[in-house]
Amino acid sequence: MFEPLELTAWRETRDTLQKYCRLVGAIREVLSKPIPHSLHTNLLICRKGFTTSSIPKNLSSPDQTFEIIIDLIYQRLRIESNYREPLYIALTGQSLNALCDESCSLLVDIGIRPPLERPSFLEGLRGKFDAKQIKAYWHTASKVNQIMKKIRSGLKGEITPVQLRPDDFTITFARYNDESGSNILDEQQIEFGFSTGDEIIREAYFYVSAFPETEILEEFYGPETFVRSHGNLKITTLPLSKITNSTSPEEKILSFLEGIKPLFKYSEM
Repeated sequence: MFEPLELTAWRETRDTLQKYCRLVGAIREVLSKPIPHSLHTNLLICRKGFTTSSIPKNLSSPDQTFEIIIDLIYQRLRIESNYREPLYIALTGQSLNALCDESCSLLVDIGIRPPLERPSFLEGLRGKFDAKQIKAYWHTASKVNQIMKKIRSGLKGEITPVQLRPDDFTITFARYNDESGSNILDEQQIEFGFSTGDEIIREAYFYVSAFPETEILEEFYGPETFVRSHGNLKITTLPLSKITNSTSPEEKILSFLEGIKPLFKYSEM
């Protein structure tokens, strides 16, 4: 069900893809309307990869929309609109600066001038972009998206979309406490996520985090699952390697992510 994602094996390709996602996320940030509890730079997950979702061309043409997709199946950046033919840029490991120039040029062709902070995208070095590694990642990421959506569909209240954070390359969604009579603090947030690995944990892993009351997770998970993340934030984790060879990996992941189910006793999961 899942391809192994060892950070040391695909770090260079991962880093290149993350840069591309940062660029597309920045375009989304400056041109789209905000989503509650979401960074403007976050990308949504679609059938072929990551997308800005539909964005109006401008205020004077609200019926004309466009969308930028990082297509991980065919390794290309797609610019689709409802008023022009699709445009494509092959993703080959070109520098961030080159992709920024190509993308902005095609957007200008369809009447869009994204006011990007260009100094943020002047990196001129080529990166590695291995097609086999990209396909392996997308195989896993698309499965992760399905599982996240399954968990999300069982929760009530204020919930973010399942989305990609380009800043740390995490697929995540969050559930916020509402006025349902729970004993959790009003501002309590529970985040469900999937990371491709970082300096603390070198392999891909699922996690559950809580904020601001991080200790609340200790009521539902054993001490062996906890690590200290960035900013000394405690999270509970399930490494991908522990379920890769399982006969029922999805059940193991669902069981882990639903470990905090008692927190949502007023929801129907």
